[in-house]
Amino acid sequence: SSFLIPNHMSGRERLIDFAAGGGSGLIADGATHPVDTVRTRLWMQGSKNAGYRYNGLWHGFCDIVKKEGPASLFKGFGSVALLTPVAHGLYFGSYEWAKKVLSVNTHCSEGSVHLVAGFFANGVGALIWNPMDVVKQKQQAMVGELYTGPMDGLRAVWREGGLFRGLLRGYWSGMATYGPFSAIYFNIYEHWKKYCAQFTGSMETLHTGHFVAGGTIAGTVAAVATSPIDLIKTRIQVDNSYSGMASTAARIFREEGLRVFSKGIGARVVWVAPGCAITIAAFEDCKKLLMKASGPAEPVETRAVQQMVV
Repeated sequence: SSFLIPNHMSGRERLIDFAAGGGSGLIADGATHPVDTVRTRLWMQGSKNAGYRYNGLWHGFCDIVKKEGPASLFKGFGSVALLTPVAHGLYFGSYEWAKKVLSVNTHCSEGSVHLVAGFFANGVGALIWNPMDVVKQKQQAMVGELYTGPMDGLRAVWREGGLFRGLLRGYWSGMATYGPFSAIYFNIYEHWKKYCAQFTGSMETLHTGHFVAGGTIAGTVAAVATSPIDLIKTRIQVDNSYSGMASTAARIFREEGLRVFSKGIGARVVWVAPGCAITIAAFEDCKKLLMKASGPAEPVETRAVQQMVV
């Protein structure tokens, strides 16, 4: 049998998706990093080695600034600046590629295509996001300096556990968190764009305001839905005494109770929703500008790729 791949996805458009995704990710992560730092502290304060205790997002923010200085809110940003453009580029590029391949080759509904493409894109992007998160969150959770820079952090994590028990520690718990997150997010966002296009006349007439609103709504719903799993992922990645999703969840429940799974949801929404809004709006607008600057679009063709069926 065979399946079809749009030829243009191997050229200009895929490069544009990668560039627009990388730039938008860096902008969004830079703008929301202080909230991410407090969110990480809120979820790690139940760990025995934490050494701090906050009552909520604002208390955590004020306490960190007072005791450690404003610069501490940006702990771990070096690894973000180094790796998030690549991760976001792969994420958006993979999503657009998968969406178009699935649309050509399957009879799935639009919603199913967006769900599967979103889950797939996260799996690709997480290969870079995961090492970034491990280094970043270890720095954010620590009072004082842990690494001299992002490369020092990556080397230290590698020496500590190698690839699978170090840099990719928590990859599957991350997939359990952000795979569903991306699936939910893109499904809601794509439906939002389609809904708005009914009033503007076409997808091409949508503007930044539509993208910001859609990103905020989709990001909020996805953030709330996956918050408890993100708590488990963060513990596994930062504290080596935690291992495995089921055992980590059971231990947290046993030691800290059920309420801890709802702690930090507000901080996560404040971190994720604006980040999603900034990222998707910057991606859509950057993509429009890059497409316009690169000249007329190439004709859409497909090529057949043979697939062995046993």
